[in-house]
Amino acid sequence: MDRVPYRDRMMVSVKRRICWRLFAQGFITVVITCLLLTIFRYLTQRPVNEALTIGEKSPDINRFSEEEELPEYDYLIEAINARADADRYIILAMTDEAFVDMAINFYEASLRAHHVHNFLFVGVGRRSCETLRNVSIPCFYYADDPNAGEASDYGQRNFIRKMNIRTDMIVEALRANFSVIHTDIDVAFLNNPVSEIKVMRFVLSLLFT
Repeated sequence: MDRVPYRDRMMVSVKRRICWRLFAQGFITVVITCLLLTIFRYLTQRPVNEALTIGEKSPDINRFSEEEELPEYDYLIEAINARADADRYIILAMTDEAFVDMAINFYEASLRAHHVHNFLFVGVGRRSCETLRNVSIPCFYYADDPNAGEASDYGQRNFIRKMNIRTDMIVEALRANFSVIHTDIDVAFLNNPVSEIKVMRFVLSLLFT
């Protein structure tokens, strides 16, 4: 029976030690990450808001009264700067004239309901922002499109053209050093996502910087 050379045995031993050390370091990193997330989530946790009945307006939530006249801005960055929070985080949601009703629903059910204030709707087609601003929802008229009043199907030219407008607005905000949280308007927020995103960014910065 052949004996394993001493050198080979040493190599196997070293490899095992390295693998064990890497595993231990990875496990410790995961544990620390979970602890940090738990701590910061606890610190930033806000009480869940009670559901609003249709037509009800809470003075704490309804930041924009129907009588309030929202300021108008000539440039997107001016509007974002007015709406972003102190850490330069901004939630951007693009809408066109065909989906204004969905934008209003998103505002009522997700933004207003969860005390989200650092947001801005970006309108494609002038009428989209006129409708939103008439009900005191902040909107910046960004661009026109010949199909702004029509729903666009995925993959069609008019859909791709609208998506390019969305890309342009995001890039413009990023170049101005804002942290952009882009959202579609056919979704629902279960809470305010901004605090958790900030926590995740802080934890990742501790782990990888």
